[in-house]
Amino acid sequence: MKKISIILSSLLIFLSTSARSDFNDGVVAYTMQDFDRAFPVFQSLAETSDHGMAQYWLGMMYLKGQGVEQDYENAGKWFRRAAEQSVPQAQYRLGNLYYQGNGLPKDYESAYIWFSVGASHKHELSTKAISKAENKLSAEEKREADKIISDYVERFGPQENFDPSQPIRISNE
Repeated sequence: MKKISIILSSLLIFLSTSARSDFNDGVVAYTMQDFDRAFPVFQSLAETSDHGMAQYWLGMMYLKGQGVEQDYENAGKWFRRAAEQSVPQAQYRLGNLYYQGNGLPKDYESAYIWFSVGASHKHELSTKAISKAENKLSAEEKREADKIISDYVERFGPQENFDPSQPIRISNE
């Protein structure tokens, strides 16, 4: 039994290291503007290991049309998945898509919510964006959004339990 436990632990460490290495390869390719190489790395990690930062970068590639045809709907899909993994940059981008109505319905309340969640991470762009969405809301819409924000911050805000096996978050903003 102890031997199986050691083997499983070793396998988990290997897979974690492998995913981190693949992610870093994707970031290097993206930075070098080798989008044809970066896209499949991010896509694989985003789909198979639910890697929040890979989901974010995949969203950025769809948002900007880098290595794929520009597609705001797919960008929104990947930003949402990353936002739900507590990635503040994705929360900001998702809020922007709602605010502008690109790929998602124009929804100032949802924009305000996601900007607020991003701001809970002390993400500067999210913090600055809150007021532009808030100014578009009625008093009732703001009250309803504020109820949702507290739940979302608890679920998708800064996490106290830091997991060192997870990749380091890299901001491109």
